[in-house]
Amino acid sequence: MPRMAAVVLLLLLPALCSAWPSIGRYPEYLRPLSRGNFHASDSQFLRVARAAVNYLNYGQGSPSLLRKVALLGKTSVRNIPGVGHEYSLQFYTKHIQTGQYLGKCNAKVRYQKKMSKPLIDISCTDNKDADQIMKDDYSLYTKLKATSSPDELKYFANVGSSYIAWKESSEYDGYVTREIKDAKRWVRDNALEFDYTILVDSDVSKNFSCHMRITWNLELPIKVKYTCFSEDTSAESADGSGEESGSYDSFQTNF
Repeated sequence: MPRMAAVVLLLLLPALCSAWPSIGRYPEYLRPLSRGNFHASDSQFLRVARAAVNYLNYGQGSPSLLRKVALLGKTSVRNIPGVGHEYSLQFYTKHIQTGQYLGKCNAKVRYQKKMSKPLIDISCTDNKDADQIMKDDYSLYTKLKATSSPDELKYFANVGSSYIAWKESSEYDGYVTREIKDAKRWVRDNALEFDYTILVDSDVSKNFSCHMRITWNLELPIKVKYTCFSEDTSAESADGSGEESGSYDSFQTNF
């Protein structure tokens, strides 16, 4: 009888394996728990939360309200057969420059097999209303127009570096800005132009050095142009480049 049970198990094994997701296809920080449900590590949830915040920082076009992830809250991830993985996240944010608490964010981030960038739906409870944010944006604009303070110039670079980090990231590869240098600023009519070199670190793959140009006119969305190179390759080998204007018209997507 035990031999018969073993034979039956061997016959059923291929069917069982095909019905269950192959663990070998998933990184160590994402593992199947049961059909449709997955376990992800804190580092994976943090990577996805940062992607959502980078999307928000650039997409909202408000340089006076730039965030970074401070603390993860409730998190979950599920597999959607034939589509991809959907992450549900709750996390807390603080201001990039001052460290001031900026409230809680809830996000759904869906990485789809046939799309290079995720669908992101994010909302945050702010401690500033829309009028105050507009006043703070204007105050920062006039300050940057009148001065070339290195601290202010480097802070403003986070608008563009957030876009680059979001654009270059994937479900299993996230980017953070390591250093901002060579900051320059020009005043052209009603627009401010900024030129930077930024160093961007990947948490799993190659690091980048990027040349970035940002144009800011209060009446128009912020525009970013950039070209990135791997730090271990020659300048002739570009790994990424792009141009985009930040606004919810360009980036907001809902499920």
